Amino acid sequence: MTTPPAKLNLGFADAEDLSVVAAVLQDAVVKAADLAYLGGMKRFVLVANRFCWEGGEMPPLRRRAGVHFDTVRSVKLRGVDRNAVEQVLELLTIETQEYENGVLIDLIFAGEAQIRLDAEVVDGGLKDLTEAWPTARAPRHALDGKEP
Repeated sequence: MTTPPAKLNLGFADAEDLSVVAAVLQDAVVKAADLAYLGGMKRFVLVANRFCWEGGEMPPLRRRAGVHFDTVRSVKLRGVDRNAVEQVLELLTIETQEYENGVLIDLIFAGEAQIRLDAEVVDGGLKDLTEAWPTARAPRHALDGKEP
């Protein structure tokens, strides 16, 4: 039996660091119930079942990961129903856009759902919380607009 990849514990302090975390989180699934804005701490948190892209040729694996974004001043949701706690979102990517007073961090999900964080700076981290488990299938993406 092949050993699963080690748990990740990654910090990010700029857009370049966050792009690495975005790649790790591509195709993660998140329930609306696992999103929270802790306004007093200026922190946005989520828990996701992330696909283990670092598993290479192993059978497809997922594991639970916690992610936090710090210095967050506000959170806007589009296509995310906080009352539909069983709503499942599939994370496609994370993008940043700096502006004079801070940075906008966009978590972009399938189906045109989006979470926009208005933060002072890019700052936060990702930490794997569980051991990896086998998943039925690996994510597949269309190439050149063709169906996978």
